[in-house]
Amino acid sequence: MKKNLALLLTFIMTVLLFTGCKGNKTADTTGNSSSENTSEVSQNTSGDDKAGETVKLLYVVPGDAPGDLERGLKDVNDKLAADGVGIEIEVNFIPWDAWDQKLNIMLSTGEEFDMFHVMNDRVSLANYASRGALADLTEYMDEYGSAIEAANPELAMKSGQVGGRQYGIPAFWVESAITREATIRTDLLEKYNLPMPTNFEELTKAYETVMNNWEGASKPYFPMIGAQQTGEYFFNSDHNYIQYDKIFYVDQNGTVKNYYETDTFKESCENARSWYEKGLINPDVLTVTNEQQDNQLTNGDWFVIQGTVGDITGMKSNWPDITIDDFAWLDFDTATPEIRPYGTRNMQAVPMSSKHPEAAVKFINWLYGSQENFDLFAYGTEGVDYKKLEERNYEVITDPATGQVPYSFATWMIGNINLEYTSATAPAVTNEHLYDIDENAEDGYASQFTFDGSDVQTQLADVNTIIASNVAPMASGVVDYDSGIEETLNLLKKAGIDDLIAEFQEQLKASK
Repeated sequence: MKKNLALLLTFIMTVLLFTGCKGNKTADTTGNSSSENTSEVSQNTSGDDKAGETVKLLYVVPGDAPGDLERGLKDVNDKLAADGVGIEIEVNFIPWDAWDQKLNIMLSTGEEFDMFHVMNDRVSLANYASRGALADLTEYMDEYGSAIEAANPELAMKSGQVGGRQYGIPAFWVESAITREATIRTDLLEKYNLPMPTNFEELTKAYETVMNNWEGASKPYFPMIGAQQTGEYFFNSDHNYIQYDKIFYVDQNGTVKNYYETDTFKESCENARSWYEKGLINPDVLTVTNEQQDNQLTNGDWFVIQGTVGDITGMKSNWPDITIDDFAWLDFDTATPEIRPYGTRNMQAVPMSSKHPEAAVKFINWLYGSQENFDLFAYGTEGVDYKKLEERNYEVITDPATGQVPYSFATWMIGNINLEYTSATAPAVTNEHLYDIDENAEDGYASQFTFDGSDVQTQLADVNTIIASNVAPMASGVVDYDSGIEETLNLLKKAGIDDLIAEFQEQLKASK
């Protein structure tokens, strides 16, 4: 992956973004520079409920709850009440391995809840909208969302739209032009006297050396959940495209293709297969769970990963000398500009079953309306859950008994780059690339477009079934590309992938 944001902002939005951006080392750590205007807007729009009337907002998210969730949310709800927002929030965490199945059941059965998290690179907003599962938030955004609109550039807001209607509330938490990002451990390069790899072949040789000389009990397999693979950017050298909805290949010239018919997918499969055969990918990769991968990353049993590292605290138990400077950004093509696939990958949506769809807009408007509100929900209580440091850095405070932060909420789910702090325990390269706007990045050709699959729901479902059953084994290296591609392409065509490509092309052309 590389990066994911860059936006054609108006002058006013540019000023707002960069005065509050975490990369701005002169920003006031109190957040006044980024929230002065939005705080006033929030106070004027979020507290207009009838006196004494409070709506409960059930927010459904993936992952595990923090140990002191009850105390953390009580503090948030006390502040919501004091501000007269008329909202009381409750958060329901669903374990990662049950997330997709459980959420789909909740949506299909009409179970009542009020907001859930959307990861566009996992299941897109358009996918949910095409099923008729989402409430239209357009009118509520107009009435209650002024602070949300002030905190998000136009490209981010458009990421939450399908057919010109607002179905998602964007979490503009990171520079999005990072689709091809990868992180390598320089401490291991030094330990094994290896130079920094400059291409995939050199990386492979270095990886073999690390694997063959590894001293730990668990081998440092390439962190990968095989069942979710579709031929990742990491394993190919094509820097001129974005893959949308796991299906569509769109290059910067506007060409739309079936991704699985491209040479790009073939290269990804062949490189993954090479690593699998060399023992660099777990032989049981297709059954690896999110929990197992999280444990691998936390324990430090890895050499290179696709993506970034958010916290090295857990690694220190096995690698006590590791520091935030022992990591490097791995990019084999620094000449080609990064591409922003959309304004943001993460957002919140409201299910059709919600009896109070406006509540989600009001809550997030309050959240983005001031630094104080954001800090309370995202980081917890200062001095108990975290402490502020200089230059908009912060440090978590862990419970000595559990080693965990008592309360926090993941900023990658609901954060905003104007309000976030950078972690003092994250690698320096993570903070550098995720929270600074890439001035050289290009907006993707389809970055302001969201596919509406409502007329091709059957084809979408059938194609995704084939991706899970046939594509994933090839993309993770378990099945050889040459032996599996013909059957896979035939099954995809029978499932209706050509209809999807044609529909995508037509909608994209109309959007332009």
